[in-house]
Amino acid sequence: MINRWKIATVRWLAIGMAAGVLATGNAAAQQGISGSLKTTHGRPIAHASVILRYPQGRVIAFNVSDAAGRFHLTLPANRPDSLRLAINHLGYAPVDFPVTPGKERYDLVLDEKAIDLSEVSIKSRPRIDVRGDTLAYDVGSFAKPEDRSIGDVLRRMPGMEVSESGQIKFNGQNISNFYIDGDDLLDDKYGIGTKTIPHAMVKNLEVLQNHQPLKVLKNKTLTDRVALNLVIKDEAKLDLSGQAKMGIGLPHQYDGELNAILFNKKYKMLNVLKGNNVGDDLSADFTAFGLTDRLANADNSRPDALLSAGTADNPPLPRQRYYLNQSGSLNTNNLVNLKNGLQLKSNVHGLLDHHTMTYGSFSEFYLGNDTIRYTERQSLGETPFLTEASFTTMVNEASRYFNNVLTFAYSGQPGSSELMGNDQAIDQQLHHRIRDFSNTLRYTPALKNGDVINANWYINHYNQPQTLSLNPGISADVLNNGRPFAGIRQFAETPTWFSRLSVDYGITRGFIKQRYRMGTVHEWQQLHSALRLMQVDGSETPYRDSDDNDLHWQRHRFFVDGTYEYKRRRIEVSLLLPLAIQRTAYRDDTFALDTNVRLLLFNPSLRAKLMTTTEDYLSFTYRYGNHLGNINGVFRGAVLANYRNIHANDAPLQEHDNHTLNLQYHYQRAIHLLFANAGISYTRSMANTIAASALTDHIARTILLPFDNDVSSLSAQGGISKFIFALGATASLKASWRISRFNQLLNGAPLPFHNQSITLEPGLEARLWERASITYNGSGTWTTSLPIGQGPKKQLASRRQIERFDQSVSITYSPFNNTFLRLTGRHQFSSQQGQAPIVYFFTDADIRYTLPKWHADLAINLTNLTHVTVYETYALSANHFAATQYTLRGRMAVLKATFNL
Repeated sequence: MINRWKIATVRWLAIGMAAGVLATGNAAAQQGISGSLKTTHGRPIAHASVILRYPQGRVIAFNVSDAAGRFHLTLPANRPDSLRLAINHLGYAPVDFPVTPGKERYDLVLDEKAIDLSEVSIKSRPRIDVRGDTLAYDVGSFAKPEDRSIGDVLRRMPGMEVSESGQIKFNGQNISNFYIDGDDLLDDKYGIGTKTIPHAMVKNLEVLQNHQPLKVLKNKTLTDRVALNLVIKDEAKLDLSGQAKMGIGLPHQYDGELNAILFNKKYKMLNVLKGNNVGDDLSADFTAFGLTDRLANADNSRPDALLSAGTADNPPLPRQRYYLNQSGSLNTNNLVNLKNGLQLKSNVHGLLDHHTMTYGSFSEFYLGNDTIRYTERQSLGETPFLTEASFTTMVNEASRYFNNVLTFAYSGQPGSSELMGNDQAIDQQLHHRIRDFSNTLRYTPALKNGDVINANWYINHYNQPQTLSLNPGISADVLNNGRPFAGIRQFAETPTWFSRLSVDYGITRGFIKQRYRMGTVHEWQQLHSALRLMQVDGSETPYRDSDDNDLHWQRHRFFVDGTYEYKRRRIEVSLLLPLAIQRTAYRDDTFALDTNVRLLLFNPSLRAKLMTTTEDYLSFTYRYGNHLGNINGVFRGAVLANYRNIHANDAPLQEHDNHTLNLQYHYQRAIHLLFANAGISYTRSMANTIAASALTDHIARTILLPFDNDVSSLSAQGGISKFIFALGATASLKASWRISRFNQLLNGAPLPFHNQSITLEPGLEARLWERASITYNGSGTWTTSLPIGQGPKKQLASRRQIERFDQSVSITYSPFNNTFLRLTGRHQFSSQQGQAPIVYFFTDADIRYTLPKWHADLAINLTNLTHVTVYETYALSANHFAATQYTLRGRMAVLKATFNL
């Protein structure tokens, strides 16, 4: 067996050496600049940096002189007229001069320059390298002994931002792809990777700015995407690795995980098996962050679920605080690169879960001279399940791109609850299933003249049947002509077929790059719903005030568009001019509804970018959108969305005219680990419909009516992140301000409201001394709601404001080697006019001891030491105020053992 491994290793080394020789030969044959560096005494100068750049400073090629002082730089295919060559070496005077057109050989003599060693200080500091549009963070220089996963290190890197859901931003911009050694193993569900991959496996974290995922389109089209790439260490690529985690605790707690990891050039895998009842929501591992080519399928107007179990949102706390669960999941991700450039990938996920949540809420709706109040208390138990399988076949080469993704999904979330609504006890059950199938095919070949053809076809079938049952009957005065009845059953489903087919031709030559596209979009949907009342005598009768929905919907679109891109030195401009003919038809014979709407749609967009320096840029975007609503806005039959809300429509097809303007400035000094961004946005949306609500003391009716509606918002936001070398600390600050105007129609009266919110979010991660560090994260939010169109005195009396402050501090201390103690405190303060302030303080502690010889860790996790079991929060939106009280997990202790395999 050992001999076989040796033979295989030698074979792979031989192949690698041959490939290197061929690559060197090909590079030498390419057009470029060569030369040599010598001292005034004729000795060769090795290890000098040789940079080829534009006059403005942007680097286009880089190399280091070899032992003989030789260097070679490859020129781009379209060689610019003006370039500069810069030579730098410690101990020699720098050289910087313009490149002469047509000259390909430069033999240079460098003058020696004395160095005052008294001015040189050696410090251990985090490293970041800059290579053109790529920033490379040295993971080891940012990691700390107490860190485990790459996500732990990622959170303290300046410029990086990781939300509680796991979504990653770089300098305020969402990443578009998450690569592992150049391969997109996890697609847009990369949260499992940041939590599972040990940081010790990763050499560098690369930030790919202006990223183009298709090699065939590289340097042929403009892009502003940002992607991340984990560069795996060579020694970590050799063998299969993994972890086994086992935890038990009080009261009756368990937490286990088994994972297997392999990241080499040919085969990559990340497979994880988990199970716990400690509040870790495993469904978060399957969260998709809506990246990559999902944006291309934005025309898919998949309807939202019509039915829900309650009216309260989740509390503003980590989910582990209130998530009472019994969960198990399997997450498998496997990728194979074949010799012919073909890549095969499978992503298969499974989840079984049972969780409960108990809450009580109090709501007030302010209607001019009246106030409507609702109370709700619910003990909800749900048993969600998920099965999803995705299979990808891809070829990504400079000459062609082929990608086919086949996806199957079947999931559901049956649940039941004991509900108390407005002092009436209700037994509630909500069941739904999701069946989802889709296939995405894309083929992009490059032609001999450099132009490209792109063909896309996306097809999808989706259905989510739901059934809501309530016992006994509620709101008899509204639903059953005042007669008591035994119960309610509401059924609803919207089976959907969707198809999008397009072909475009890209002209990549010339002063302005052009792309012309044409295609079709087809959508078929049906909305079925039935509201049934169970009478006392055992009979089942339909809701008398409305018939069932049997709505048939079709939407067909033919579109053509042209994209024009201009790039010259520091300026980039991209203009999209789409034109579409769209026909929407829907009918429901029960309501004598038969409508056919034909429209000519023109939705242009403009994006401009100005590079103010080699790293900073100013960007501007404008978008106009003329969009039509979906099937959920035209059904006429009443649907009991939840025990307290009845929805219906009495309006034509919704039409929205949206204007969006955005101005952003991005500033970065990567060498100094300083990143900042600021922007301002304005949005105005004009619609031909408005949602009118009729509220009573027991139930709310919402009807879509044909009245003009104008909604506008203005916002500003900014952020800065800096590594402070003197303190060994990463400090950050985010701020946002937003004002918006809403129009509402409640109980027949127009009630426009003006809302304003301000948010500040400071952060600090610092090393106090050699064995101790501190992490601080804070958030302050001020929200104000004010009615419009009233006198100053009445406005002041109706003005409502909520203040919320959320701060957490974590101190980590290592009293001796391999031992880490961490204490975390989180303080929350909420204040609402007319209400007593709410204050909470949570405390957690962790103790971890590392056993290097056993490749294992032992840890004790102590959660909610202050034993906060009841949590209350306020929410303010326009004329609606809500106070909700939740039941939380109590004090908990778990002993964990982790073995690195």
